[in-house]
Amino acid sequence: MMRDPIAWLVKLDPALEYGVARDISGETPEVLQMLRARIAHAGWGRALLNAQRDDGSWAADEPTGWADSPAGSATIALATLRALQVDPDDTIVRRAVELVRDRVTHDAAGEVPYFRGTDEVCINGIVLANAAYFGVDDDDTAALAKSIVAARQRKDRGWNCDIDSKRSSFHSTICVLEGLLAYSRVHPGKAIDDTIARGIDYLLDRGLLRRKSTGDVIDPSFLRPAFPPGRRYDVLRGLDFLREAGLDADARIADALDEVERLRGPKGRWAQGALLPSVDSDSERLHWLPLVGAYSPDVGDDSPVLTLIALRVLRWAGYDQEGERGEQGAAPAADLSTGDADPADLAGAPTLETNPINEIPPTSEMPIVPRA
Repeated sequence: MMRDPIAWLVKLDPALEYGVARDISGETPEVLQMLRARIAHAGWGRALLNAQRDDGSWAADEPTGWADSPAGSATIALATLRALQVDPDDTIVRRAVELVRDRVTHDAAGEVPYFRGTDEVCINGIVLANAAYFGVDDDDTAALAKSIVAARQRKDRGWNCDIDSKRSSFHSTICVLEGLLAYSRVHPGKAIDDTIARGIDYLLDRGLLRRKSTGDVIDPSFLRPAFPPGRRYDVLRGLDFLREAGLDADARIADALDEVERLRGPKGRWAQGALLPSVDSDSERLHWLPLVGAYSPDVGDDSPVLTLIALRVLRWAGYDQEGERGEQGAAPAADLSTGDADPADLAGAPTLETNPINEIPPTSEMPIVPRA
């Protein structure tokens, strides 16, 4: 019998306990508020927030690439906190975002503020998603959103950071779509909705993973989900975007769903398929791996974050916990009990009771950097 992955998840970190309660078991708003409040103050969320430098970044002392540079590290850190569903209104989270806004730039001269974006549409999509999630809503983010909407959407309705390419890229397209969707929930409008719809059609026309011309898988890496995904597309990321966008799971994504189900391991978990995508060098990986407990250190390791994402995607598509698909629509809510957990899986795992960084300081002791 397959071991219960939910029993494993809820004991690992407050972010996972909240994610299961929100996306799998459907807890009440009061319970969700209580669980979410812990994310910034215990476990992975607090560790990552504590790693922020005085300059607002998570950069290395001597950066070797984009991922450990000031702007690149801020992009990765905020996207990770967003994936962990940290409360953007928490005082220490607001302070961290203020530091990014006021002190991180994309250029060494300090003339391009972080939330103004860059000249790469894929990075701009992630920056825009970060801005919308964390409530950064100013002239810079408005200009960034307009620049993405105005960016050259290809005839096939996708995007590509390579301006010389005649074809769109799944990698660029998913980054743009995630940013536009997040921004549209703050600033809805026909132009942005139409742009998102065309981008979704680009993905759906290809079943989220196959060439229109031959039906072959476009890139084998699409079938190797990873967390954090960075600027990289995979089929699980594509499916989770459609779920987040409120689409129904229909026949066009049946193949993609089957591929995700096939990736389920014997313990009911999903493994890390690639090592820190968008982190290009060993020195960058060595910089990032100690900062975030949610990052699986090796390819093939069970990934708790990917497992949570896969479970919520399959539930959205109508699969039950055993991987069987019933009628279209969400599967029944899961039981949050940990009765089926393997003790060997939980031994030594950080819990709300044992985690040494679990204590929550009074928010009044956390200063907020004033707005400029």
